[in-house]
Amino acid sequence: MASGERTFTEDARRAQIIDCAIRALATLGYRQASMAKIAQLAKITPGLISYHFGGKGELIDAVVAHVVKLATDLMVPRITAQKTASEALRVYFETNLEFMRLHREPLLALVEIITHDRDGPYAKQQEIALTDIEKVLAWGQHTGEFRKFPLRPMAIAIRGAVDAVPGHLLNDPELDLHALAAELAVTFSLATRSTP
Repeated sequence: MASGERTFTEDARRAQIIDCAIRALATLGYRQASMAKIAQLAKITPGLISYHFGGKGELIDAVVAHVVKLATDLMVPRITAQKTASEALRVYFETNLEFMRLHREPLLALVEIITHDRDGPYAKQQEIALTDIEKVLAWGQHTGEFRKFPLRPMAIAIRGAVDAVPGHLLNDPELDLHALAAELAVTFSLATRSTP
């Protein structure tokens, strides 16, 4: 069903199902988050999920889109508001880890999806994330804030540092994300800056 054809009630039901799918993925894991379990959490029938999403694959796609939107809505305005590439890179780390702090359950659901469906809907988002980092890095090189280096390897290193955090959060829910964001910002400031 196309989004333009949905009613307010149908949109609300879809949002409820996505929220329940996130909870199931985060608490039960990818393999155990069946349509039946998600329906049980939503207090609806599995058939109603199929009506709104067609199947688990479409529902997983919708979960990824929802979590990515949560992240980009938090991060993008703050990153793009910065006056320098150095500040944008610092805010990139701060907002990524702030998203992890504020949206723990959606983060865990996304980790489950990525872990169990590597070629699934998040693969395209990963490429977008790397390209966005490359834009910040190219900006900094253009202004002379950053030294000359190949963009893709540095973008992979930056994204890899961010992607390592959820695994540590699973083992240490009290991990100081503010301190970690600050340290990552300093580390990559040193790694990217132009030398006088």
